Amino acid sequence: MIGNQARVAVLAMVAAMIGAAVGAGVALVSIPSAATSGPVATELPPPRTGVSPVNFTFYGNAVRGWGFSNATITEPGPNITVYFGDVMNLTLIGNDSAPHSWFIDYDNNLVVSGDEPSSGDFNVPGNVVGVASIPALHPGNWTYRCGMHPTSMSGTIRILEKPRPVNLTLYGDAALGWGFSNATLREPGPPLVIFWGTNVTLTLIAHDSAPHSWFIDYNNDLSVSQGEPASPDFNNPVGKIVVWSFIADQSGNWTYRCHVHPTSMTGTVSIVGGPPTEFRTGALPLITGIMLGALGFVLIFAVVYHVRAVRAAKRTR
Repeated sequence: MIGNQARVAVLAMVAAMIGAAVGAGVALVSIPSAATSGPVATELPPPRTGVSPVNFTFYGNAVRGWGFSNATITEPGPNITVYFGDVMNLTLIGNDSAPHSWFIDYDNNLVVSGDEPSSGDFNVPGNVVGVASIPALHPGNWTYRCGMHPTSMSGTIRILEKPRPVNLTLYGDAALGWGFSNATLREPGPPLVIFWGTNVTLTLIAHDSAPHSWFIDYNNDLSVSQGEPASPDFNNPVGKIVVWSFIADQSGNWTYRCHVHPTSMTGTVSIVGGPPTEFRTGALPLITGIMLGALGFVLIFAVVYHVRAVRAAKRTR
């Protein structure tokens, strides 16, 4: 009886080690998509540098539908297209005497449900003109509707898979740092917040006579390393302006620098959403090796114990 209990304990230990190894492996290599790892659809994405809210004004009528003006109301209403991560600022005005609301019907069940973003009621006492900020966080082609008149007030909204491109102009000075203009140069420079997957275009202009560049210092070693986005040199020769683009594909909070003046020209750049930061080379094999080594030790112990138990049982017969 004692022998059986010991075997159960050993097997339980082996199972636990296997589960730990498998579980850790999944946790280390699992990478969620940009859409699912970003903010929940009912929340607004963080304010991002260089991205302005998208403004729409809708006029609604229970019989005639939606329009961008009283004269253009139709059913279905106007098609709209936005980028992933956009914030739509809606101004909602009634064209009749009925109450209305505005929502995106992801599941097409004609009612607001789950994480479907919606406005409050408008064209009602106390809220004649509706105002709402709606996030676009589910790429695809969807239907927007009125919550009270879902079949007679509808239209199509397309949410693109990629975030809205960002275009920024940065001025650099070896002594003063970075700025969005010559008058706003400072050290550290302006903080940048960018959505994962964004195509970022920088126009780089010098305020002094020194050569410069712009790069994201992922490993914080003050120099450009492999895999770090880095612009060509600008102001070399003096007066040379560089227009350069990169994809923001590494989530996290980082430091941007000039590779010529890495300590006096810095700033923070936050890349939000997207998959988690990848482990550095060698991290995954090391963790896996430790777990496999421990698992191997337990398995060897189990085999030795089992052989001895079988021999002991034969002697007692």
